[in-house]
Amino acid sequence: MHMNVQATVIPGHLTEPRKFALRVEDFIVLQESGALDAFAKSELIDGDIYTVNAIYRPHAGTLSAINADLVNAIRASGLALKVYSPVSTKLDDHNLPEPDLVIATIERDALVSAQSVRLAVEVSATSLDFDLGKKAQLYAGAGVPEYWVVDVNGQKIIQMTAPIDGAYSNVSETRFGDRITSVTIPQIAIDTTYLA
Repeated sequence: MHMNVQATVIPGHLTEPRKFALRVEDFIVLQESGALDAFAKSELIDGDIYTVNAIYRPHAGTLSAINADLVNAIRASGLALKVYSPVSTKLDDHNLPEPDLVIATIERDALVSAQSVRLAVEVSATSLDFDLGKKAQLYAGAGVPEYWVVDVNGQKIIQMTAPIDGAYSNVSETRFGDRITSVTIPQIAIDTTYLA
C-alpha cells in the first residue's frame, strides 16, 4: 500500500534548522547573567560568541607599552579623544568586538560606538590571521578610519586606512624599532624602539 504524505508548512514555523545570530543586547544579557564567566574574554562577531585565549607576557607587555604611549600622545596633542583598553565596541547590531586599544571621541554611553572610533588596535601574538582577516573586515565595514594590527611575532605593525566596501584600501607596515604616525590623527605618533 502506498501512502502519499505531504509536509504541512505552518506560516511562521521553520521546516529546516536555521542558525540564530545573537544581537548585541542578547550578548550583554548573557554576560550580565554570568553565563560567560568561565571565559576570560568573549566577543560577539557576526552574531556568534568567540572566546579568546589567555593573554601571555609578550602580548601583555606590548599592549601595555603601546597603551602608555598612545595615552601620552593624546594628552600632548590636546585633542578631545580618549584611549580605552580593552573596550567593548558596538559596530552594529550583531558585532561587539573588544579591541585591545581604541582611540575614540568621548561619549557618555556604556559601549563605544563605531562612529566614535578614530583608531582601533589589536595586538596579535596568537590571533594574527583572525585580526588581519575577519576583524579587519568588521572594522572596515563599520567605517573605522584606521586599524592597526601589532604582530608580536613578526615584530611589525600593520597599519590599515581608507575603508571602502568592507576592506581597507591602504595598508602599510612599520617594523618594531621605527616610528609610526597615525594617518588619520597625524598628531599621534609613537616610537616602537622599545618593542624590538
